[in-house]
Amino acid sequence: MFGRKPAPPKSAPQLRPEGGSLARMVNSAGRVDLTLLQRVAQAAAAEDFARFMGQPVLAGSAIHRGNLSAQRGPAAQAMNRTVLFEPAAADGEAVSVSESLKHAIYPLVKGAQATSTAHIFAIGRIDTNDFILPDYAISKQHAVIEIKAEGFFLRDCGSTNGTFLNGTRLEKKPVPLSDRDVVAFARYEFAFLQPASLYAMLTGS
Repeated sequence: MFGRKPAPPKSAPQLRPEGGSLARMVNSAGRVDLTLLQRVAQAAAAEDFARFMGQPVLAGSAIHRGNLSAQRGPAAQAMNRTVLFEPAAADGEAVSVSESLKHAIYPLVKGAQATSTAHIFAIGRIDTNDFILPDYAISKQHAVIEIKAEGFFLRDCGSTNGTFLNGTRLEKKPVPLSDRDVVAFARYEFAFLQPASLYAMLTGS
């Protein structure tokens, strides 16, 4: 009818500030579906997308390297043992690397089901973490990201296979994160992206 605004498409959520629609998009592993987030970015202006995200993300290696074909891996399983990871001699990447984690997006926003401290994000293999990386190379609690007044800080939790920032292995002391830093947990590489950088990668702008 005349005078009525068309309903928003069902495939993309309405753009509301962080803690609203975005929190409901975060699954129990701490991830947001790549395909859905691409639709949101392509339908929004950069400023609106930045307000919607509110906080930075950890984006899998395929995203920050420009390969955005979304992959869906098997459901996460409970794992009780950390296996020492040895990189492949040929190219430094193990044959068994999960494609789903290469396409993962972990926003620094608590999901609707989260019960942990608001400004601390635990990263690890088991389901007591905020960000779950279901692989034997990842320790039960591998690392932590803290949101403080002065910024974002990454700390290793004594993991077997290490936490790396721009190629340097971290100790247990927190280190500050900057936009587009490359973070690795064992064999899994992510980019730490502010909303504007994520928008540029998702839209190719």
